[in-house]
Amino acid sequence: MTSQTRGQAADLRTAFDSARRTVLRELDALLASVDEALVERFAEEIHRAARVYVLGAGRSGLSVEGFAMRLMHLGYQAHCADEVTAPAVGSDDLVVTCSGSGSTPTVVQLTESARQAGARIIAVTSHPESEAARLADLVVPLREYSADHEEDRSAQFVGTLFEQGAYLFFDCVVLSLQHTDQVDEGAMFDRHTNLE
Repeated sequence: MTSQTRGQAADLRTAFDSARRTVLRELDALLASVDEALVERFAEEIHRAARVYVLGAGRSGLSVEGFAMRLMHLGYQAHCADEVTAPAVGSDDLVVTCSGSGSTPTVVQLTESARQAGARIIAVTSHPESEAARLADLVVPLREYSADHEEDRSAQFVGTLFEQGAYLFFDCVVLSLQHTDQVDEGAMFDRHTNLE
């Protein structure tokens, strides 16, 4: 290893340590800003829904699809809205949209279709004034926060903090539901796919 390569490796380790601390502090700031009353209403909507549909695009879509998977593990009827096996949405159902901008065309279009079918809508977004939020019955804002709690500022590439925060927000909701619904971990594991 040359001295230049050793120097680059040391720089990378330093940069990674700094990045780790920045990301964790930003995520803590974002999640600490979530209104707990909104989380309670979110859980109530899940409890009253016959089925829960999720929709999003890109990395936001991956975050909310992971949420649907865990809802299924908890025993809820959960579907990814754009999958071919998703049944028709109706007035007893809940649609959870996840879009940082709240203006992703496919997300807005599908949210509008769900609204017309009578479903209740929850929008998880960093823009509570967006089109997707306007269509929602409940909006959960996940605004970007810097490590110093400055709103709308992040050291990470645009949208990254929202996507990370959404994934962890949904995981926090799942863990909360597991506790309050008293769902046995063994029962969750029994619902886990065996076709891997």
